[in-house]
Amino acid sequence: MTVPANNLYERWQEQIQQDLMARVKAHQQEVLKARALQAQPGASRPLILLGDGDSWFDYPLPDPLHATDVLEALKTTGTPAPLILKLAHYSDATTTLLGVTKRNRLIAQLRDAANGPIDGLLFSGGGNDVVGDQFRFWLNDASAARNDPARGIDLQRLGYIFGVVESAYLDLIRIRDQFAPHATIFVHAYDFAIPSGTGACHLAGPWLRPSLVDRGWPDLAPGSLIVKTILVHFHAMLQRLASDPANDMVLVQTQGTLAPEEWANELHPTGAGFAKIGARFRSALAVRFPGRI
Repeated sequence: MTVPANNLYERWQEQIQQDLMARVKAHQQEVLKARALQAQPGASRPLILLGDGDSWFDYPLPDPLHATDVLEALKTTGTPAPLILKLAHYSDATTTLLGVTKRNRLIAQLRDAANGPIDGLLFSGGGNDVVGDQFRFWLNDASAARNDPARGIDLQRLGYIFGVVESAYLDLIRIRDQFAPHATIFVHAYDFAIPSGTGACHLAGPWLRPSLVDRGWPDLAPGSLIVKTILVHFHAMLQRLASDPANDMVLVQTQGTLAPEEWANELHPTGAGFAKIGARFRSALAVRFPGRI
């Protein structure tokens, strides 16, 4: 007997919810332990962070030698190590930034005093809104661009989707202002992905090369330049938000971090690559919270 697709979806969403609630419970226990230790003379006060977003913050494929995502790498760094409540979950249906479900989930945890007080809100998002089958929408045909990759992007369309992404980040700022006003937001602009056509162990992807080939950009060099240019535009949007002191947002400088061999597939670093990105977050946190990490 075949299980209906909608039933499988519901079961998977229930599993995600169970995983998240288990993470919340474990985090709250760690916060209680930290509060007890702080009563001792000379005890350090660990940073308490909340991480949400996409698969850069919750990547499911194992690496026997390294942490598997940015947040896992960050958990093992610093003295004392930060306490991180991970709300990001791989394959979460609400992958597009702050849809209703993800937004309400975030607010619920920010309102729960047992989780904090939250010092920083780490967010990874925007990539899922651009890549995948819809990636072709932001590209010009090579023939129309005279095979010049500098003209390979439809800047008007790209501006539309980045406007949506920016609106979601502004909503994140409003949520923080209302429910955790003393928490600094830390964001990043990924790194310069390579449209190699490599997916994640046949489970997902590729997310870039099919659209590039469809638009007439099959070669790696021009495709890489097009992807890099899009990411530079994404960085500029986040930098504009972070440059406003009222937003209390830090843009962690992650672009230009990874070597080509530190990409596991088109969108995700290897474990060693995630460790390097985690180190960038640690440095940014150390600047904002001197002596705390």
